[in-house]
Amino acid sequence: MTIGHATEDALDIHHIGEKPKRKYEVMQMLDRVGLSPAETFYNKYPHQLSGGQRQRAVIGRAMILEAKFIVADEPVAMVDVSIRAQILDLMLSLKKELGLTYVFITHDLATASYFCERIAIMYLGKIVEIGLRDEVFNSPKHPYTVALMSAIPVPDPKHKVRRLIPRGEIPSPINTPSGCRFHPRCPQVFETCPKEIPRMLSTSPTRQVACHLFDK
Repeated sequence: MTIGHATEDALDIHHIGEKPKRKYEVMQMLDRVGLSPAETFYNKYPHQLSGGQRQRAVIGRAMILEAKFIVADEPVAMVDVSIRAQILDLMLSLKKELGLTYVFITHDLATASYFCERIAIMYLGKIVEIGLRDEVFNSPKHPYTVALMSAIPVPDPKHKVRRLIPRGEIPSPINTPSGCRFHPRCPQVFETCPKEIPRMLSTSPTRQVACHLFDK
């Protein structure tokens, strides 16, 4: 399918708008996501576009339905580093323009820090900490979050960072450990950890942590 037809397909599936008007809506969206002139990109195929242009087309396909809630799973992972910021800035501008909410899934902490307002840290499928971006990055609470933050490179050769590497290997997600899933690798484990799943506890009005250290 061409870029234009692939974008219009979502409107066809959901029977949104009249057929003659759908092409106009698609052309408007292609312009909005930076695929201009839209007339040129409408009839192009994905293999004729660069990685960044394909990512813009994917964003346009999602936005054409006027969704208010977007789940973006590693949206810039396959994009060249030189244009990642452009794609992220496009998503942020669309967020403001259209009143969107994103769930932005990524392994890249630097990207999460740039893009997100709130951060949730997961380990083996469980959220272990959630809070405002600055408080999670500047003052991590959960032992796993602390280890993750210690791994972020600092662009200063004179600044020495102490890496906190969790012991052992990551357990199988099919056969997860009992109690707290991080307990086999945690440097602060105690006898409750293997027995009980920790509750999400509020450590501030905007922060929650799932750790027995705070269940006192």
